[in-house]
Amino acid sequence: MTINSPQGRQQSARLPEQAPVSTPPKRRGGIALAALIVGVSAFVTGWIPILGLLLGVAGIVLGILAVRKPGGKPFGRVGLIGSALAVLANVSVTSVIVISLVNSGIGTAILSDAQPTITPCYSFNGPAGYINNQSAEKTEGCVTSLELRGEYDSNGEINNTGVGSILGSVLVEPVPVASTDAWAPSGRLDDMVEFLNRSYFPDAGEVTSLREAVSLDGVEANLTRLTSTAEKTQTKAFLTVFAPDSYQSAGEPVRFFVISFVIPDDNGEEIIAAAVDSWRWL
Repeated sequence: MTINSPQGRQQSARLPEQAPVSTPPKRRGGIALAALIVGVSAFVTGWIPILGLLLGVAGIVLGILAVRKPGGKPFGRVGLIGSALAVLANVSVTSVIVISLVNSGIGTAILSDAQPTITPCYSFNGPAGYINNQSAEKTEGCVTSLELRGEYDSNGEINNTGVGSILGSVLVEPVPVASTDAWAPSGRLDDMVEFLNRSYFPDAGEVTSLREAVSLDGVEANLTRLTSTAEKTQTKAFLTVFAPDSYQSAGEPVRFFVISFVIPDDNGEEIIAAAVDSWRWL
């Protein structure tokens, strides 16, 4: 199109050039930002049991949602990677803690009512309903005598009165080194168990399981199970162990210990397991 200028010259009329249209920057949505924040938080706290795991799982979910949205991939990916690393770290740390607790005996078997028993040689958890009325002299000699005292009622149930007949017991007896050297000169636990099986266990009942390997505070021990000659005894067993060091009992050095369990209730296995798991050499 042409127009006449005041001076009479023809000029081409041109529209003013249109300014280039700028594309507004893409805004990252709230999910992407949330994925980033949760992912970083999970990565930082990944070593904390439960908390790190929960944040990690939440971050993974948010990260997956974020990468599916336009503009959310950068933040979403960072959050997703951080959260995944947090979950892996949390599972690893939790596994180490659980394994450590199991190996240390904590939490493996806990009596609902426990009675801490401490001597100069060892400590362990015995059943709370058993009476410990031995003298201080015996305790100093590393002897333990926990007794369940009471009577049976007309229904055959135990009436735990704390007095009367001895219905059950958990006993720990140290054996002088002079005796164990004579009984098993090799000093091996297996040889000592063989000697006791010939001379001691048969008097206590019929052996049903001579050797069950256990550990008392990291020291090799043996559990022997018997059927008791007493009709109402539900669990009877002996733990035998050579201590890692020598102790003094009644003026004599001792290293070998015999722990006997005579349990009339149905919680015998619980009592044995609690003693084994909580045993500590002092």
